[in-house]
Amino acid sequence: MSGGAACTCPRSATRRDTWRIVQYHCNHSKFNGSRYTPSDYSEIRCNRCHYVWRTRAAYVETLKMEEI
Repeated sequence: MSGGAACTCPRSATRRDTWRIVQYHCNHSKFNGSRYTPSDYSEIRCNRCHYVWRTRAAYVETLKMEEI
């Protein structure tokens, strides 16, 4: 299950290599005053096409955290 559009890059075995976790099992939004809020969902970003989406899929556990 996901929220928003997912990556639009061509499907390949290496596509997930460009995906990074932006927010892991949490949310920071204007709706909650920009405070940390625990969540079942994580925010993922593709560094190739720059799409951002939220998901609670199991593959999140295999991704790398985005470096700041």
